Amino acid sequence: MNIHFLDEFFTSMLKQTYIKYDLIVVNDGYKEFKDIKRKYDSLNIIELEYSSSPAKNREHGINYIIEEQYDILIFGDSDDYFSDNRIEKSISLLDKYDIVVNDLSLFNDKEVYSEKYISNRIENNSIVEYDFIKDKNIFGLSNTALKIDILDKVEFDDQLVAVDWYFYKNLLKSNARAVFTNETETFYRQYANNTIGLCPSSNTFPLWWENRNLKGN
Repeated sequence: MNIHFLDEFFTSMLKQTYIKYDLIVVNDGYKEFKDIKRKYDSLNIIELEYSSSPAKNREHGINYIIEEQYDILIFGDSDDYFSDNRIEKSISLLDKYDIVVNDLSLFNDKEVYSEKYISNRIENNSIVEYDFIKDKNIFGLSNTALKIDILDKVEFDDQLVAVDWYFYKNLLKSNARAVFTNETETFYRQYANNTIGLCPSSNTFPLWWENRNLKGN
């Protein structure tokens, strides 16, 4: 992980308008994280050292939060950063809804080149239902928040690529109520290493709830 990415992430956490939160980090092998905790010591950082597959790292973090009986989980990726009101807006909407998905603005090393990208396909305050994500996805583990009481402990296959789709597909199928907001946003970094793409494993695409064989349709 580029230290510049981490600085942008943690700086955005310092700027949040709602400040009474724990910042739980699943550290999957960043060796100098003690320096990060020292630099941002005003944040209540809880470090979970756990290095496995991306799916299992996320499983570990989610299950820790359930075990510790938190009320709300707001997801974030350390190579992105957030608008100042992300926590406050998420908490406000979770008074009424089970899940909040916020807008994304896309950026690279040079600029923010696409603002409020998801608003191109869905209106602010829209209810997002299961049928909506059958052929598309707006739920990421950097632009969503949810109430813990809708969750049971999770178990993800360690080869699962699209954890976000799989996770939220199941919640929506179980009638969890989700809303989209563009009144806060995640700045979503675009570079080669954060794009899943169609990466086949053993002649299958491990996406969504099905494996699509490379041979045929």
